[in-house]
Amino acid sequence: MKIRYFILVITLLVVQCLGICSCSAPRSGYVVTPVDKERLLKARDHFTAGIFYQLENNHEQALIEFYQVLLYDSLSTEIYNRIAENHMALGRYESALRYLQKSQDQKPGETETTRLIAECYYRLKDDEKAIYYLNLVLNLDPLDENSRALLLLLYRKTNNQIGMARQYEKMIEVYGEDEDWVRRAATIYMESGQIDEALMLFQSYLNADSTNAGMWYSVGTAYELKNQPDDAVSAYEKSLKYLPKFEQPAREIYEICRKKNQWDKILKVFQSLHQAEPAIIFYRLILAEAYLNKDQYQQTRELLLPVSDQQGLPWQVYEILGRADLAEKKYPSAENYFQSIIDKDAHNPMGWLLKGFALSDMDSLTRAEQHYRHSLEYLPDNSYLLSFHGISLSRLGRDEEALVPLRKAIDKDSTNINAWLSCGFALNRLNRNSEAAVALEKVLKLDPTNLTALTTLGMIYDSMKLFSKSDSIYEQALQLYPENDLLMNNYANSLAERDEKLEYALDLALKAITAKPENGAYLDTVGWIYYKLNKFQQALSYIQQSLANRENSAVVLEHLGDVYLKLNQISAALKCWRQSLELTTDQETLKLKIERYEHEK
Repeated sequence: MKIRYFILVITLLVVQCLGICSCSAPRSGYVVTPVDKERLLKARDHFTAGIFYQLENNHEQALIEFYQVLLYDSLSTEIYNRIAENHMALGRYESALRYLQKSQDQKPGETETTRLIAECYYRLKDDEKAIYYLNLVLNLDPLDENSRALLLLLYRKTNNQIGMARQYEKMIEVYGEDEDWVRRAATIYMESGQIDEALMLFQSYLNADSTNAGMWYSVGTAYELKNQPDDAVSAYEKSLKYLPKFEQPAREIYEICRKKNQWDKILKVFQSLHQAEPAIIFYRLILAEAYLNKDQYQQTRELLLPVSDQQGLPWQVYEILGRADLAEKKYPSAENYFQSIIDKDAHNPMGWLLKGFALSDMDSLTRAEQHYRHSLEYLPDNSYLLSFHGISLSRLGRDEEALVPLRKAIDKDSTNINAWLSCGFALNRLNRNSEAAVALEKVLKLDPTNLTALTTLGMIYDSMKLFSKSDSIYEQALQLYPENDLLMNNYANSLAERDEKLEYALDLALKAITAKPENGAYLDTVGWIYYKLNKFQQALSYIQQSLANRENSAVVLEHLGDVYLKLNQISAALKCWRQSLELTTDQETLKLKIERYEHEK
């Protein structure tokens, strides 16, 4: 009660000081007569009584008193506001709004009136209008924390993220830089794709505190979202300058530079970090990986060997040491390091994969197949391990068996290009070319630039006499790889066998031979095209060079015999055909040639 009477006394004092009971001021030059004074006093009495009833929560009686005031002063915003407050207390918000509108008509832009209007619309659940008037309140009184809190609440309710961000910005304008508000606003902007807005907030904060490592990290994150990796790296470096032990920006620098193969940059950054924080294993590890990718294997070992016996090391320590040994063909040591990864966690596929690579590089093909088979006891659904098990079986000449894990690998991950490719090769070797073509076509759907698939599929289409498809594949491949000598040779050979586009074929074949002038297969292709063009001396020269640069080939020997025939050197032709006959199972054509010309020698 004491508080209420204190408020009442203060109110009465204010009214008394104003001398008009909070009513409208008299016009300039207006003389207050005794009648006017009596009216003002009555208005004051009713106003005071209304305030008293309002403080006692007797709102109906308060309204009666305030309505009486209107008989004496109908122009006072204070009276309208008090009437509105009591209607609001009684839950009659539409009525309150009518009186508040009158108050606003009398005195536009008055803070308290605007605040009450905002509250009415909030109570009526008209969020859009409540937000509008709360913003007006804060423009009039930026320090009104209750209105700001209510506005933020409504922005959250209506999921108006940008509105919230703008309020955080206004709070910064009013109260000064605050890291939490900056981050909240900037996070909203970044999530909304307004990265420049976020960067401006970060930069404004950094103008006041340029040593804040966390804020520099946020700048780097924003630049990454803008796809400006170089600017991101620069920001992350500044973050690390002020806090070298802050690992996250270092990890971001590593990821950005690794994707761009900028190992020199990684060396520069992590040498400095390792010197500043030698106890952080991550810095030592990345520095070692950078040396590994620069083929500086001794420096790699010097960094990691001193800590390799520590407990709880990340498995990547053994990976990098093993890869260094594998690169230098130190196979037993590499195998041991990769086994350490498996011993540490048998469910880590990298240990199994890397050890399998070491065994394959050692040509321990049987051990590699057994190793991959063993890995599937722990990781039976790992698509990569399944595919490498299939590859190891294929390398042992067990293509039919290989198809089982390869197909399972595809079932587990239909985007596993390695599995599709290996499946295509195995089917091709099994002379199941239609199936092989399907597998390789799938590879090209996943990766239209896959050179191995393009080359092999062209050859398969050739063997199936699907020449329109093979031509299309070769043309597509040469658009992507115009200087690839294998593609040029294979396409030229395909055209020559069909007697099509021989001048174009010769141009391709000569380009291939320019790239690899001692390649026996390429020399034979050029010679055979000259044969098709009836240029037999040139054909003889190239095909003889072909035989001189490769092991005896049934096809090349047959080609040479055909050239000798055109040069009317029957004995030499027969000799070549008989040599070819000894090297091939496809003998019918050769036997017919020999029988036909044997009596003419």
